[in-house]
Amino acid sequence: MEEQIVKILHQINGKLDAQSGVQKEQGVILSAIKSGQEILKEEINKLRLQNAKNFGELKERIDTQEVSMELLKKEIWSNKKEIHRIQKVLGMM
Repeated sequence: MEEQIVKILHQINGKLDAQSGVQKEQGVILSAIKSGQEILKEEINKLRLQNAKNFGELKERIDTQEVSMELLKKEIWSNKKEIHRIQKVLGMM
């Protein structure tokens, strides 16, 4: 009976050792996954910052284009008025 108990205890001890090894391996794997996720998170943050910068630059360009278009619109209207005035003076209208 004692031999059976000792034998069972040795089997349990062997299983516990094996389980401990598995847990250590899983710990290493989890650490690697966590490190990989942190690296990816940093890359995503860098991409977000770059996208925000690019968006800001594009918005600035659009604003500049809108101002330029408004100035051109005023200049064209002024030119049309001037052409119309000259045509009236010359009797072309």
